[in-house]
Amino acid sequence: MRSYVFRRGEYFYYRRRVPGHVLPYETRTSIKISLGTTDEREAHRKASIYNDYIEDFWRSLIKANGQADRDAAYRAAVKLAKAHGFAYKSVAEIAKAPLEEIIERVRTAAGAIEQPQIVASVLGGADAPRLMLGECLEKFWPLCADRLVNKSDHQIRKWKNPRIAALGGFMDVVGDKKLSEVSRGDILKYRQYWMDRVADETAVAGTVNKNMQYVRDILQAVCAAQEIETDIDAAFARTRLKEVDKSRPPFEARFVQETLLSGNALSGLNTEARLLIFAMADTGARESELIGLKPDDILLEDTIPYIWVRARNDHALKTLHSERKIPLVGASLYAFAQLPHGFTHYRNADTASSTINKFLRENKLKPTDAHTLYSLRHTFKDRLRDAGAPEEVIDELMGHRSRGPKYGRGHMLETKHEWLKKIAFHILQ
Repeated sequence: MRSYVFRRGEYFYYRRRVPGHVLPYETRTSIKISLGTTDEREAHRKASIYNDYIEDFWRSLIKANGQADRDAAYRAAVKLAKAHGFAYKSVAEIAKAPLEEIIERVRTAAGAIEQPQIVASVLGGADAPRLMLGECLEKFWPLCADRLVNKSDHQIRKWKNPRIAALGGFMDVVGDKKLSEVSRGDILKYRQYWMDRVADETAVAGTVNKNMQYVRDILQAVCAAQEIETDIDAAFARTRLKEVDKSRPPFEARFVQETLLSGNALSGLNTEARLLIFAMADTGARESELIGLKPDDILLEDTIPYIWVRARNDHALKTLHSERKIPLVGASLYAFAQLPHGFTHYRNADTASSTINKFLRENKLKPTDAHTLYSLRHTFKDRLRDAGAPEEVIDELMGHRSRGPKYGRGHMLETKHEWLKKIAFHILQ
């Protein structure tokens, strides 16, 4: 930043001419502010904050065609308060502060009596933004654009929908109020709403925690971007419910071999749905990973046939560690020999999963109600463990983060192939 600091006597000042492109919107031709310090380093620190404040103010003037922007004025007040060593607080909040803090704020304001913007910042004179809860999602989506990189339209909808529902549910409980007025009491009221549902057995703790986290994430991101001085962390503190482990149980390997992969148990399914079961059984891959494969991700002609699970411009992976190469053996090799160009019938994994799970349920192919298609992934991991495969090999095949620090390129395809041959299902053709 160009230095706008100059010294007069013992004290330093900030001084800057109003740029030509701003003059049509600004009533002043130059800005001069006392920095209230004789220390040059402190003067430059404060000047940097003042300069950010002034440039934000000028941008808001130009955007509003010369009219004052109340929200921009609030953000500027927050910055100025920080420049003077205070967190911005409203008049009501300052009134509840310790006497020592009130005296210090009044003393600072008295020393800047000719600079009303400083007085307003330390004494709570700026109006908080009028942003309503109902406007938060519009502000939130651009703030999390990095989370949507490479996701398909379906993946984006699937990511957005629970957040839309969570914020909508929050507003149903507390109303569409100003974001700056959301309090700890509102959060506790929302939590009690969910506690009542848990008591009625219409919701479980995991669902409650997810919804609470979605709302917290939205409010926290928007407050930070709008410089709204609301402590979202404190508002949500100690609200998480204790969850009971309800992970999907695995199928027994014998059941998969003798019931699902042998005979005619799956003959009522369409070809791709049936082969998706075969592919999952011996790769342990997620449904979305298998359906997201493109023809050049399926390498059947290599010495060791394998699939390459990787992200694409329109298809993101669940985690950074999900990219991997999985050798094809047994049931999975059979499946991709039938579908060398990949799965084309289903546009997304949700439809395929629903179809298969409904079929398994209606045909009594689920040992318990908790079993689903995804249980095959748990079966795959158990089979590798039972065979004695190292945890690092299991993590690589599952697309999990390794427990220790990762060095090198990981295990070779040949090594993974040897372990998979030990557990491969047998397919009678």
